[in-house]
Amino acid sequence: MRNGIRRSKDLRAKTRKFLVLTNERKKMSKTTIKQRIALVAIAALGGSFLTIASVAPAQAATGAVTQSVESSGIISALGSGSAVTMSSDGILFLDLATGTTAVSVTGGRITGYNAGTSTTAGTNNVPTIQGSSGFSSSALVIENLSFVPTAAGTNMVIKFYATAASAAATPVTAATAIAAGTAVEKTITVTVYAPGTSGTLSLGKTWISVNALASTTSTVADAQYENFVSGANEIIINYDLVDALGTAGTANMPASSQVQAQVTSGSCLVHTTAASATLPVYSEYANAGEFYVASSAYPSPTDCVVTISVNGTVVSTKSLKFYGSVTKITFNGPTFTGKNGNTTAAPAGKGYITAQDSAGNTLGGVALTGDATTFNSIVNNATGVTTSSQVNGQYPGSTPSAITFACTALGGSTTVKYTASGYAGATITSAAIPVSCAKDANTYTASLDKASYAPGDIATLTISAKDSSARNVNDAMVLGTTVANGPAILGSQLTAVTAPTYTDTFAAGVKTYKYIVGSTTGSYNLVVDLPYLNAISTVGQTAVTIAYKVTASTTEVSNADVLKSIVALIASINKQIQALQKLILARR
Repeated sequence: MRNGIRRSKDLRAKTRKFLVLTNERKKMSKTTIKQRIALVAIAALGGSFLTIASVAPAQAATGAVTQSVESSGIISALGSGSAVTMSSDGILFLDLATGTTAVSVTGGRITGYNAGTSTTAGTNNVPTIQGSSGFSSSALVIENLSFVPTAAGTNMVIKFYATAASAAATPVTAATAIAAGTAVEKTITVTVYAPGTSGTLSLGKTWISVNALASTTSTVADAQYENFVSGANEIIINYDLVDALGTAGTANMPASSQVQAQVTSGSCLVHTTAASATLPVYSEYANAGEFYVASSAYPSPTDCVVTISVNGTVVSTKSLKFYGSVTKITFNGPTFTGKNGNTTAAPAGKGYITAQDSAGNTLGGVALTGDATTFNSIVNNATGVTTSSQVNGQYPGSTPSAITFACTALGGSTTVKYTASGYAGATITSAAIPVSCAKDANTYTASLDKASYAPGDIATLTISAKDSSARNVNDAMVLGTTVANGPAILGSQLTAVTAPTYTDTFAAGVKTYKYIVGSTTGSYNLVVDLPYLNAISTVGQTAVTIAYKVTASTTEVSNADVLKSIVALIASINKQIQALQKLILARR
């Protein structure tokens, strides 16, 4: 009983103590909340808001905002717009005309100001950066209100609010204006770049390129093959200098940038004007332009290296090739046979001819002429050609040039030569080039490369044609003129790798085809019939038949061989049985 009364008293005491503590915590909580609100407000205002309050009607319009000449690090000024570009190490100073105004900034902070003169004195007439007080004057001007950006890559946004304010007390702050939904009268967006971005060359956006000689602008890469040129011509290097803030290929660097071209290898000269190069190094002050490079070694060839420097730093290197004058003409072959009484151009892949300078460089755009002193009763003309397929005729192309010559009706084999005009009018003559002329086919023969094939072998069929003079037919000779009179070549167990067609031609009097041999063994005949050649033959040419075999390979065993082996095995076993029987009988 006593223990129960004691526990009841203890419980009532603890309850009273709890209620007292609760009331104290409530009082403390109210005070703490007020303090926290004040701290948050101070933290929010610190470095981010400035309040400028004056006696004015409610929602007065913001006064004019202009950029001060004291600003530094400015890349693109405010002017009459609402955008500024600056470096992160700069300071933006703004001048504010009279007017009731609150200012906020994000991505930066307000660091200072100058208070201008006031026609009416008032209380709190010096604004503070922390926003705890303002000033009171309807005619006060704020000069050099300074803003410092937080970091490169983060925009600094400055907003101006027209606010209602009391004449003598604490002004309306930017935080209050924002909370009240006050309209923003003006916004200035400041784009912030790293220090040195403006006016510092950007190699990724700067274009320095070799272009066609008539070009006046640079490109992102060198024009193909324009760094190859005949030695008597020039090469142009275009440039447009751009910093990180500019558009690629569009010059925006200072026009005072020093740009220099220097020949570091080879016998070349440079200048900024065409046909004026006299020195191996030349410079100018510009942010866009071109350099002309010329060979000083012509008629000899030279390879030159030219470096381009901007403000003393090499930013581009160009390797240029200047070809020399033609000193040699070379027939690369292979030879071909023209048709009697016709002017014959070399078939695809034949009759190639090139011109070279003294270093062996193949030259494009060189005019070659048949040497008339080599014409005769077999070939009475050789048509002129221009070497290689070119762009601007100044460098080798991918398709070699081919000769063309005129055959008389006589036919036979002879030689011709080609000539070119060299430096200072010198005549360059090729070595003798073998040429042949023949008529169309009058006879043909056919043969296989072997008489017997194993399954899977490759068989080669060779068709040889001769004209009426027993010469190899001309290389223009076709196997037919239509599908109907085209080649008919048939043989069992032979599958053509490339099927014969009427447009096929002879080369050196021969045409070959390949066939895959089948697996069925036996003896067969291949029939080679060329109806068109049969029809034009004067000796009654007919189809040719070729015998051949398909036999088992030496590694295979035929059924007959297996049967033969079985018979031999049985005979051997019978002999052993007979010998054993004789032995048993002898012992008895």
